[in-house]
Amino acid sequence: MMDIESIFETLNDAGVRYVCVGGVAVVLRGVDRITADLDLVLDLQQSNAFAAVDALLGAGFRAKIPADPRGFADATIRQFWIDEKGMRVMSFYDPSGARPDVDLFVENPIEFSELDAGAETVSLRRTHCRVAGVEHLVKMKQAAGRAKDLSDIRELRERQRSQQSDAN
Repeated sequence: MMDIESIFETLNDAGVRYVCVGGVAVVLRGVDRITADLDLVLDLQQSNAFAAVDALLGAGFRAKIPADPRGFADATIRQFWIDEKGMRVMSFYDPSGARPDVDLFVENPIEFSELDAGAETVSLRRTHCRVAGVEHLVKMKQAAGRAKDLSDIRELRERQRSQQSDAN
């Protein structure tokens, strides 16, 4: 099993402000599914974006793009990547294969402050992580519209209904 928790430890130790979205967030919300990467939305303020990239590089990750990954911290460079390269996420990989790829959104699909306000801190074995709220996950997955995203929405809604029934 890939070590996702160590990535959260690395980011938490660096004081990075992030919210977990995508497949890992769906799993942490109680849906049983497989995912191959860790999707994160960051507070894109320069110091936070730099801290995230620096922490990942310091932990042995490498950027998949042939450019200086620290450019991610510069809003002008990120906008160039979006406009000229069609980039949606900046991906990092672990050369050892022990950890999943980490995808950082280059443009937040939901304003970070809103996403963070609706997020929940989830305790893991050794650390914790910030996980997007169900409504934000649903909104992002509806926008993506892939079959697996629509399936995630159904599973998240079913889990919500089940939890509400259990509470009553």
